[in-house]
Amino acid sequence: MTKDVQQIFSQLPQRFILGIHAPLFQRSKAYQVLHHLPYPGVCVTLHQPSHNLYDLLRRSGLPADKLYFIDAISKRIQSPFELAQASYVGGPFDLGRLQEAIEHVVPRHGVGRKFLIFDSLHDLFHFYDERTILLFLDYFLDKMRTLHVNPIFLYDKTKLTRRVIKRLQLYCHHLLEA
Repeated sequence: MTKDVQQIFSQLPQRFILGIHAPLFQRSKAYQVLHHLPYPGVCVTLHQPSHNLYDLLRRSGLPADKLYFIDAISKRIQSPFELAQASYVGGPFDLGRLQEAIEHVVPRHGVGRKFLIFDSLHDLFHFYDERTILLFLDYFLDKMRTLHVNPIFLYDKTKLTRRVIKRLQLYCHHLLEA
């Protein structure tokens, strides 16, 4: 990530929405934002099982223990591994259950400031069309406001449509490159 990430974080409002372009090979760099977030958060995983991501973060020296995971991929690939600090949903193909899990987990994950990392927004295109993703983004961001959570989207912009990118540009206070 760029050298001025600390400056960007110091300029963000207390309630913010952040977008991070992070192709798969740059994913661990995107998680460097954890160093700039002194409070706990939730991570929704759409691309890899939570135990894999947790291990990657720990090996990279990142504070993985501050995260609670909502894992939307392990059940789909029938992974036998589970983390104590994770909830498991059937898969990203069921946005209703994913939203229910978020609404259930976020209020129970501590009091005060929180963030939610939505890892691999672009993976929704495996299951949904652009219109559905745009509607989900609108609903999801409204829900994050009511839950008082700062959303952080990780995505590969080469796998998003122009309309989804424009929506992120509209909503996000800042867009970073990993």
